[in-house]
Amino acid sequence: MIINFKQTMDKVRNQTLTTLLDVCSIVFLILFPHLAPLPFYLYAVICLVVIWFLLRKKGMSFRDLGLSKSRFTLKTILASIISGLIWVVFMQFIYIPVIKSLFVVPDYTEYNFIQGSLSKLIMTISAAWLIGGFYEEIVFRGYIQSLFEKWIPKSSRIPWSIIITSLLFGLYHWQQDTFGIIAATLGGLYWGFLYRKYNNNLWIVILSHALFDTITLLLIYTGVFGNLN
Repeated sequence: MIINFKQTMDKVRNQTLTTLLDVCSIVFLILFPHLAPLPFYLYAVICLVVIWFLLRKKGMSFRDLGLSKSRFTLKTILASIISGLIWVVFMQFIYIPVIKSLFVVPDYTEYNFIQGSLSKLIMTISAAWLIGGFYEEIVFRGYIQSLFEKWIPKSSRIPWSIIITSLLFGLYHWQQDTFGIIAATLGGLYWGFLYRKYNNNLWIVILSHALFDTITLLLIYTGVFGNLN
């Protein structure tokens, strides 16, 4: 009886420590990229190493988040292209026109430096694939959303894990204006839904997100971002 009680207490303690470590990791992943003055997206490497280490402690790998060779198929690529284009259309023809009709929206100038410079466009698109595509989707959909799915009761775990992760994803983009944060939150809802719809296939949301960023950067480069009609 005493042994069983001790085993139960050890199990509770280990679960509590694991959960506490997971919560701290979420806070770290959201704050560290903004607070650490590291060059050339070095923060992404550090954050991915942290995730790799935490997964390894649980006997897991990035494959368990949906990043495996077997899931990178033609169907995955097609779903990524279609979903990426759908989100471009939504943002350009619905979201931006609606907020411009309802509010005084400041011009989005964060990436105006690429206008007139093909080399800067190419470098920024490359960064978008690495950071917006791979890094952000691994962190938010693959890691954080999966954690919330484990914590939230089964009856509501899918919708609430998507909603909470999306809100955090929006806050993660606090360097943008209010409407940029809202757009990021909506994007989080969209890619969070896709991640679950395709049975946690991380490739789909990575490619979809990267394609959306690529097209958006091309629209900024040509000077028509937010001005399509």
